[in-house]
Amino acid sequence: MNESSHSRDSPRVILRAPLTGQFGDVPVLILELGLGGAKLEHATRFDIGHQDLLLFPSLATAANVRHSTMLPAVAEGTVYQSGVSFVDLGEEQRQGLSDLLIAEAQEQVSEWEANLNGLGWRPRVVTTRSDAAQRYLRLHWTASGWRRAMTSDPNQPLDGVAVAADTPEDELRVLCRTYERGDDAARELLRRVAMLAILERTHSVMPVPSTSIY
Repeated sequence: MNESSHSRDSPRVILRAPLTGQFGDVPVLILELGLGGAKLEHATRFDIGHQDLLLFPSLATAANVRHSTMLPAVAEGTVYQSGVSFVDLGEEQRQGLSDLLIAEAQEQVSEWEANLNGLGWRPRVVTTRSDAAQRYLRLHWTASGWRRAMTSDPNQPLDGVAVAADTPEDELRVLCRTYERGDDAARELLRRVAMLAILERTHSVMPVPSTSIY
């Protein structure tokens, strides 16, 4: 069962540095976080509907498993990613969570502004990261409309844009409309921004290459 088959209670922020935590007795990484729930990564399977205590430095609350997906791991084997919704979040917990999300969003905005203006930026050191092998969604613009293809290749296609596989549908719609309305220069810029987003998300130190669009 995948994430697209469920509606979220609230938007979630993709964390630049995943948080370590525990769901019941199972160690987890918190990859995404919102006021209504979170996306967790873990080594063992969670049953849909299972409820347990989610613990990490900024929160301790009951959470319910809404969906869970098995993915290939970077090195070998598999890893699980699950979406959980928070149960009966108290006012103090909600305020602490809100403060964490605001700080995360401000850091991401500052980094994007610095990159767009050609300024240097030193994000906080990342000591934790997802073990799931990265997957990308290629959007190809054809005479009959948009065609989608999943890939492990992050490079940009000439006839569309490549983005992270878990990009929300509303963002994909905006991206497609912008591409359709743009001229060749605008589409090239869109591909470069998409490539930069992919490199930043994977914390790569590689520059955006000028000849890698193919």
